[in-house]
Amino acid sequence: MMPVGAPRYNEAVRRGWWRGALVTLVASFCCLNFAAPARADEEFDVGPSPVINVNGGRGQVTIQTWDRPQVLIASEQPTDVRHLTPDQVDPRIPKQFQMPSHSIDTEHGPVTLAAESFVLPEISGGPHDAIVARGNGRMTIMIPRGTAMVIAHLRAGHLTINDYHGVLVAHVRGAQVSLNRVGGTAYVESLRGRVVATDSTFERLRARTATGDMLFRSCTSHQIQANSTYGSIVYDNGDFQPGLARFESEHGNVALGVRGNAQIGAHSGAGHVESSFRDDAQVRGDPTTKQATVGNGGPVVTATSKNGSVYLYSGSMNEHPHVRQELSGSAQLPTRPAGAQAHPTARPGRPPA
Repeated sequence: MMPVGAPRYNEAVRRGWWRGALVTLVASFCCLNFAAPARADEEFDVGPSPVINVNGGRGQVTIQTWDRPQVLIASEQPTDVRHLTPDQVDPRIPKQFQMPSHSIDTEHGPVTLAAESFVLPEISGGPHDAIVARGNGRMTIMIPRGTAMVIAHLRAGHLTINDYHGVLVAHVRGAQVSLNRVGGTAYVESLRGRVVATDSTFERLRARTATGDMLFRSCTSHQIQANSTYGSIVYDNGDFQPGLARFESEHGNVALGVRGNAQIGAHSGAGHVESSFRDDAQVRGDPTTKQATVGNGGPVVTATSKNGSVYLYSGSMNEHPHVRQELSGSAQLPTRPAGAQAHPTARPGRPPA
């Protein structure tokens, strides 16, 4: 956690901003309309299960849990913070999240992610205070371990969430999202940045990107749907519990490294499907379509790439050098050993020459 060196205070804000923050937090999840910023190195008593809404411009935002019923916000730059009480929050907690359509210009032309809704689970029992914060630059936010919901928006930079188990809604534009030891239900969208999840367990995860790659390392999923337009998707040394799993990229590669049992269906439109399993798997099919029964079968998993290739293998890619060699050619995928150099001409979502 960053040291808190400045005097702690929280400047009062306008009544109109307060009302806008409440509506944004628990109803529409749109961008907030804030008053003039004030320095915020502030600690708030919120109880064991608050709701957290963070809206950042450009910066490094880290959200970390701790075993205290307070939220601490430490920021290097002026930050707007508002504390909402349970009677203002609980009656308006939504049942679903509505993500609007987003478009970006890329080297391939415009890319649009269509609007979609995401049904939220019942959050943990109340009462729920809420903290609404907006700022730029480096920010560390300590939240109670039992926090009911985290909503985070960042335009550019890096959003990191550590050791959180609950309901997460994260949207970034040009930032990377890192989820470390995260669990529960999550909706994660990154337009240009990549999404990296490590040692995490998801009851339900919806992840999508426009050009950003996705890497899931040693994760367990009951229900997961990951889609990208130009990014590659790697689910390495991952486990699947009863439920459905779907991985799809339009122009990137898809790689699944499975530990445990699974029934996998894989298809590539313009590329190929390559498998590298130990003796506990049965694989059938042709160069562009394969079905694999891993172990005793079990959860249904689909992996599809319209214009890229699909790689199926057991365990970690460290055990399959040829898979690592191909995927390491993408400069946007952190699959290389420490100190290794990226392929000089590789582009995201494309294998090396």
